[in-house]
Amino acid sequence: MISGAALTGFAVLRSALSWASEPNESSDSAIFFKLSLLLTSRKHLSPVVAQRALHGLVTEDAQFLQNMRQLSTAMTHENITSADQLYGHPLMNGSFGDTAKKILSAWYLGYTGTPVPLRASDSTRFVTYTDALAYAPTLDATVIPTYSRGRTNYWVQPPVTIKND
Repeated sequence: MISGAALTGFAVLRSALSWASEPNESSDSAIFFKLSLLLTSRKHLSPVVAQRALHGLVTEDAQFLQNMRQLSTAMTHENITSADQLYGHPLMNGSFGDTAKKILSAWYLGYTGTPVPLRASDSTRFVTYTDALAYAPTLDATVIPTYSRGRTNYWVQPPVTIKND
């Protein structure tokens, strides 16, 4: 009975892991993941974070999947193979550009939707915090805010020099 439960658990886990890492090439998840790689100019992104971002974007905008598919088709038709080709490209005007910006925003900011200050609720949905791409350009100088650089209350005393901080 124990081995049967273990095998069942393994089968469920294996299918869940394969779904996250190897989506069907024509699935919405695969299209989103390919667009994400292209738009962010990355070779690797987390499939789990991609699923969260896609879920948040679809929840926010009922037309997102349709717009995403159209963007993917248009980019294939225009033979766009890198994000650099999109700079100033007419394809980035209108709904295609809006869809691309939503995808980039989810990856860089780590949330979807629009935060509304001083409100108990808004349309934002959490995607990721520590994996948000906004931290990458300054990671050598900026610690992701969730991590302490030292002991408790280390920040009370200013650093001796900026070079040592």
